[in-house]
Amino acid sequence: MNETMILQNLEAIAEKMGIQVNYENLKKKHVYSKGGLCRLKEDKLVIIDSNLHLSEKIDILADALSQFNLEDIYMPPAVRKILVKKDTTAITKEKDSSQ
Repeated sequence: MNETMILQNLEAIAEKMGIQVNYENLKKKHVYSKGGLCRLKEDKLVIIDSNLHLSEKIDILADALSQFNLEDIYMPPAVRKILVKKDTTAITKEKDSSQ
């Protein structure tokens, strides 16, 4: 699975969870961050710098999504593998269930 498809899958997962994903030129707005998860009142939002490479966008979105319970959400195995690597508690759960 190529990086474009991985990012599209991650965006679809975010949408299913009601998490808005925005790509913005953060440097232009004098924000010195690559982005990440934030909350605006009750809304969950992931802001990602639009100037980042595809792999960095995947990394930021995967970091944000890995903070949520994703067990009941279908996703391709390659995408789930990325999210499990980000979530150390998910790795621990997988090890415990295999013993």
